[in-house]
Amino acid sequence: MGNVQKKEYDTTENPAIKNPDWMSSIADEKSLCDLSIPGTNKSMFINGGDAFQHQSWNLISQYEAGIRFVNIVLKVNYDNVLVIPIRQYLNFFDEILRHTINFLINHSKETILMHVYENTTFGKSNQFSKLVTNSIQKAGMSWFWTSSAIPTLGQVRGKIIILQDYDGPAIGIPYKSLVVAENKYIPTVLAITDKFTSIFNNLDKAQKSNGDKLYLTFSAGSSWLAYPYTVAQQVNYNLYKFLEHYANKKYRWGIIAMDFPGSFLVQLIIQSN
Repeated sequence: MGNVQKKEYDTTENPAIKNPDWMSSIADEKSLCDLSIPGTNKSMFINGGDAFQHQSWNLISQYEAGIRFVNIVLKVNYDNVLVIPIRQYLNFFDEILRHTINFLINHSKETILMHVYENTTFGKSNQFSKLVTNSIQKAGMSWFWTSSAIPTLGQVRGKIIILQDYDGPAIGIPYKSLVVAENKYIPTVLAITDKFTSIFNNLDKAQKSNGDKLYLTFSAGSSWLAYPYTVAQQVNYNLYKFLEHYANKKYRWGIIAMDFPGSFLVQLIIQSN
C-alpha cells in the first residue's frame, strides 16, 4: 500500500489539513439532516494488513481532520469486553469513548455521530447490548444524545450521538431510520465502477430530500479480490471530482463514510455546508 498523501486519498498517519472546530461556524438551529458530514468506514481498522486496513489516521487524527461520523464495529471477546474485531485487539470500546469525550472537552462546539454495531461473523452475543450500555453509562450519560429524534446542532454540541444498529434498550437514533447506501462488497477491481452509481444516487437523494431524514452514503468497499485501499484510490478520486464540481455552492450531501480519505476531500464535504 505504501505512504501516499493526495488531496482525495491518504495512507499516511497525519492529515495534511486539520479542521477540528468546523461545526462552530454553523448555526445552532441547523438540523443534522441539513448538514454535509465527513465520516470514515470501519474507523478503527488502522492495522491488520492490506486486506483489513481501512484507515491510516488514528481516531483523534480523524476528529482533528474534521471527521464527524465514525463507524464502530465491535465484538464480545472471552473477557466479556467489547473490542475491535481485527487481528490484534488493541482498541476497546471504553477507550474509543474516552478519546471521543476528551476531543469534545477540547472542542465543545462539535458533535460526533457514532454508528455502533456487532461483528456477527461467529454469531451474535447475548451480552452485546448490555456491554455497550455499561460502557456508555460508565463514560457518563451526559455525554450522549439519548433521544431517538433527530436533533439540531445546538442540541448536541459536545455530545456523542449513537446510531444504534443492534438490538436492546434504545439509546440515540435507530440506524434503521437512516437512508443508507452501503453496497460494500466489491467482488473484483473490475466492479469498482459499479460503486459510483450507488454513491451518486444516494447523494442526489440527500440533496433533493425535504430534510426529515439522515442520509448515509458509504463510499467504501472491498473483498478478497479488491482490497480497501485499491477501491478507495478510485472511488475517492471520483468522489473528489464530483464534489469539486459543486464546490462554489451549498449542498446537503448527508453523511459520507470513506476509506483512506484525503484532507482536501474532507474539506470539500465540510465546505458544502
